[in-house]
Amino acid sequence: MRVVREGPIKITKAIIDGAWRRRSSEQRLVLGDAVCRGLALVVNATSMSWVFAYKPRGLDPVTGKRFSSRSITIGNPQSHSPDDARTMAGLHKGSAKSGKDPADERRSQIAISAKVRGQTMERLVDAYAIALSKRPKMRGSGTLSPRQSAAEIAHLRKAVASIGGESKPASEVTADDIRAVLKACGDKAATARHRYGTMSRFFDWAIDERFMSVNPCLLLAKGRRPRAVSARKRFFTLAETASFWKAAGKLPPLTRDLVRIFIVIPCRRGEAARMDWSQLNLNEAIWSQPDRLTKNGDPHRIFLPHLAKKILEARHDAAGRPVRGLVFPAPRSGKPIDTFSDIKEALAEQLPALSDWRFHDLRRTFATTLGEAGISETVADATLNHRQSATRGGVLGVYQQAQRWPEQVEAMKYWANALASAIVTTDQQNGTPES
Repeated sequence: MRVVREGPIKITKAIIDGAWRRRSSEQRLVLGDAVCRGLALVVNATSMSWVFAYKPRGLDPVTGKRFSSRSITIGNPQSHSPDDARTMAGLHKGSAKSGKDPADERRSQIAISAKVRGQTMERLVDAYAIALSKRPKMRGSGTLSPRQSAAEIAHLRKAVASIGGESKPASEVTADDIRAVLKACGDKAATARHRYGTMSRFFDWAIDERFMSVNPCLLLAKGRRPRAVSARKRFFTLAETASFWKAAGKLPPLTRDLVRIFIVIPCRRGEAARMDWSQLNLNEAIWSQPDRLTKNGDPHRIFLPHLAKKILEARHDAAGRPVRGLVFPAPRSGKPIDTFSDIKEALAEQLPALSDWRFHDLRRTFATTLGEAGISETVADATLNHRQSATRGGVLGVYQQAQRWPEQVEAMKYWANALASAIVTTDQQNGTPES
């Protein structure tokens, strides 16, 4: 392509229009500006641009000569008028005279901006998900279990999605965004607390990895941060627990059996929903939970009293006595049941006299009932799969790791027998047989 240079001439709008009419696919026209030395209008076949040429200050330490001329694009006649282009060229000229290199600064700024745009929340959350499984716990020793890591990332993704922040650069997340996340939680104080904690831990990681410099969660005034939710103290009497058992009888067989397992086995609802036939030894009445299933990441075994064993044996026979597979698969997807809110709502219709309850209250009921019967709190905690160090302080919490299995078995038998007696009493009072 032939380069044609003209000028210097004072470039005006008329000069620009004339130069555009003279454009050709075979040449590049360069019009030097007479008002601002180094500024030129470059006219190509399909575009025009303002270009400022300059010589960086100083000498090349190798050759001892001045550096070659460099140029930087300012914009085009649509974005910059001739006067605007001269103003920008003047700024670049001043920068060059002070020893800086405008072109290098521009490239550096473009690279930084591209890096920032590339470090979106979605991308960093993906990177965090990989890193999280390898990071040590903030409390205690070891690393998070796969289940704990998955729960943490799930909370984080929901927090980001609640404000549509997936494509937002992480470094541009502000305190207002954090407030929006908390507002999206509505009146669910526990959820807000989880989301805030999860995001704060994520941003601490991002700072450690030098993706950003400030944790926006910490920009919220302390009084505006979600407070720890008061521990629930709700538990049921044996008569109320028996009413749950009876109410479950009005549900479809699958959810009926699942709810009754919640009642008779003091497990967490997610653990029961993911119960697998490969984990059960019905001959010895033992449910062996793998570490990936439990909340604390510790493997755990539970004795199956007669009420639980009866339910599971019936399901096992009905399913064709499988060796593996979910005990309570969702009817459509075949995956673990997660419609606990719907199940709770259906139960609540059958239990109008009970209010403000959760499935988790059944675990507290189990521990309270055992405590009232004089059974050791340590045995109850072991059955609930609580970390023993949580209830044993000092040296005892470190050295005493016994699970006291025979006592756990007796505790489960006591609980099942007490529950069975309460169910019979309820039947006698209502004049209805067990269902």
